[in-house]
Amino acid sequence: MKINIFLIGFVLLLVLSGCSDPVQDDLLNYINEEMKPLAVLEEEAIAEYDSVTGNNYVDDMTTYIHIEEFVVPMYRDFIEQLEAVNPETSEVQELHESYIEAVNIQNNAMLKLLAAIEQQDYDMVADANEMLAEGRAGIRSFKSELERLAEEHNVEITD
Repeated sequence: MKINIFLIGFVLLLVLSGCSDPVQDDLLNYINEEMKPLAVLEEEAIAEYDSVTGNNYVDDMTTYIHIEEFVVPMYRDFIEQLEAVNPETSEVQELHESYIEAVNIQNNAMLKLLAAIEQQDYDMVADANEMLAEGRAGIRSFKSELERLAEEHNVEITD
């Protein structure tokens, strides 16, 4: 009895395609297509924020104007685009929601910092800094969970 090589190949292809991992496919799309361009926007907004805070702080007015006119609009644009991302699987959706939550905390912290500068309220500055730390912790948690999920579904993440 002869077995048709084409038929074996076709059956093997069906078996292999039946073994696809929807989370893996969603992660690949999420990381490579959806998030890659957004990472650039976030980095630019954070770099603008860093340019007038910490060691780069000059005075309240310079910080206030720069955050209000550059950082907040950039970060708002980033958040709007981030919220438009709609992963297909519940695993990636849940992960994505945790990221949105963390960046919204950071955004609210920046807005609180503006209010603190307006009111010259140092307690509000401390609150804003705590919120920024909470947002950064949320982003680190997101990245850690992303790495765990990627490893679990055989997706390699490169910088």
